[in-house]
Amino acid sequence: MLLSRSTALFKNIRYLNAKKQINTINLNQIRTCFIYRSAPKHETKWVIVSEILGGIMWWWIFWNFWYEYKHLIGHFPELCPADWTDEELGIPPDDA
Repeated sequence: MLLSRSTALFKNIRYLNAKKQINTINLNQIRTCFIYRSAPKHETKWVIVSEILGGIMWWWIFWNFWYEYKHLIGHFPELCPADWTDEELGIPPDDA
């Protein structure tokens, strides 16, 4: 950032030295030599293409979240309580 400002400043100083007007610096010329935090204008077709690609990306992410959720939660066997024994459930034996 300082480099872009300094080059514009030096160009203006050199221009003013050539005219022998060192004590008056034209601030409008210094301000228009660089762009700071302003977005460049894009062609409409590239804006549309980027919106379509962004939509495809989010569709892919949500599709995989919905149908391949085990990538997030892990690959564990599904538990079926009917297969557990009384000992695993903490139920005492019948003769106790």
